[in-house]
Amino acid sequence: MSMKKVDVENQGWTYSSYVKAGDFIFTSICSGFGDTIKEASETALNQLNQFLHHAGADLNDLVKVTVTFKRGENFNEMKPVFKEYFPNGYPARNTILVDEFLGETIKLQIEGIAYKPATRTLSRSANTSLTIGDGGNGNESL
Repeated sequence: MSMKKVDVENQGWTYSSYVKAGDFIFTSICSGFGDTIKEASETALNQLNQFLHHAGADLNDLVKVTVTFKRGENFNEMKPVFKEYFPNGYPARNTILVDEFLGETIKLQIEGIAYKPATRTLSRSANTSLTIGDGGNGNESL
């Protein structure tokens, strides 16, 4: 299995923006900023989507997200954003409450794990080929 560690924004942090390990993509935290939890959720999900696009995937490829909040009463404000960003079904989710973040203006953080199988073509003979994988659409083909 191949592994690739990528720092998309080159911020000099001591972690990668995402790590692609085989067909899986593990993202680092995406911090949510804004005046409301709705804005913070959108900011974090947009950054998460940016990381995924860089890795050749998108939000539909997420299998699990972890959302970290400062205050639990804000949880319901995030729900409409998830409904908008995940119209084809939700990833599994873990929600964690913390006392504080490293940055005072951070309202929440989201990280994710995505699965994006690569489509591989194997040569069968000089005139034919065999495609293995589902191309990311969930329909296995040979």
